[in-house]
Amino acid sequence: MGIIDRPPVEVVVYEYAEEDDGYGGTVPGRGRPHRIKVFAQPIDADDNSSQGWSEPARYKLIARNLPAFRWSSVDFEGRTWSVSEYPRLHRGSSRTRFASVVIERRGGHGLRRQGHQ
Repeated sequence: MGIIDRPPVEVVVYEYAEEDDGYGGTVPGRGRPHRIKVFAQPIDADDNSSQGWSEPARYKLIARNLPAFRWSSVDFEGRTWSVSEYPRLHRGSSRTRFASVVIERRGGHGLRRQGHQ
């Protein structure tokens, strides 16, 4: 069992789904949820935080399998994030194979969703 099999962070990844936008078109929506464990690597920080410190606005999530597609929705750290790049499958042996995806914070930049502190 390698380190990739023991990720410490739990997230909820929603499959990509299209929903009616009310104008005859579609918009990205939330599909079936998947609760998975990942490694979360910060990529950059938002230096305009009103609290006086920086916090990451993008993360790379790494796991054995990621049921995500571009524009999928991810619940992480009490916030909703969007998958901003196509997921990548890093091939190797059965022990070293893994997937990664980049997520970006949605909406209020620094504001947590109602009920999550």
